[in-house]
Amino acid sequence: MLILRVVGLLLLLAIALCFGAAVLTGQKHYMQWAKMLLRIGVAVAVVFMALLLLERLIAPIL
Repeated sequence: MLILRVVGLLLLLAIALCFGAAVLTGQKHYMQWAKMLLRIGVAVAVVFMALLLLERLIAPIL
């Protein structure tokens, strides 16, 4: 769990830096990177939560 928290914090930091670079420089490719990282982060979080839910549903059966 510690590794996931660190990766999550690094992902948030990367998104913030990309957004800040987009605002400061006005270049749109930084904003595209931020959007891509955000989509990947949300997708990974949804898969992780689905696995946790699945584990809780299946554990009482086994």
